[in-house]
Amino acid sequence: MDAEKYVKNIVSRIKCSGVKKKEIETQLLSDISVRVGNGETLEQIMESMGTAQEIADAFMQDMPERERKAYRNKRIGIIVAVVVMVVVLIGSYVRWIFPRPYALENVELFSEETVTQRVETIVTLLDENDFEALREEAVAEMRNVLTQEVIDKIRIPMSAHWGERTAIGTTYMQGIKQRGKVYVVTQTDVIYENISVVYTITFDENLNLAGIYMR
Repeated sequence: MDAEKYVKNIVSRIKCSGVKKKEIETQLLSDISVRVGNGETLEQIMESMGTAQEIADAFMQDMPERERKAYRNKRIGIIVAVVVMVVVLIGSYVRWIFPRPYALENVELFSEETVTQRVETIVTLLDENDFEALREEAVAEMRNVLTQEVIDKIRIPMSAHWGERTAIGTTYMQGIKQRGKVYVVTQTDVIYENISVVYTITFDENLNLAGIYMR
């Protein structure tokens, strides 16, 4: 792993505004550059600094509340922006009827704990390439596109070698109603050894998988 990947792995775990993330990234790269210039190897620097999660946690301890709030607001805004991904896998085309926000408390299954568990289940099945199980978890419209070939068309352009999953972040969610049906759209950061992936996963009101988007 080079310095840039190491730092990006750290920054992806810090919950703050984009401006603050860039500031931290620049600071870390500068610190590493100075230490390399003083004769230390990158391996020595990484060992002394600690794991990406340890460093991110240290930054979060002193993070002002306004930065945390900016991060939360940004994530909610992103979720609202991608609600049109409901009942569609990336690359599929459908004629849209615009969705409307829907209060999650109106659906008993849409508790934070339950939805978070469902997200982790779907991510795990994707990591294990268990497409048979994924199809069993999905709505009928999704089943014919939940294949290794289709998913690899999304994964490989992002990175050919993701590595093992090392962490899964907080799940953010937004309820919507479309064509008379209720859905919950979620967004979760998942960290792998060589890449950080943002999953947008949609469930219907029975918590069946209704949409997947990765970036």
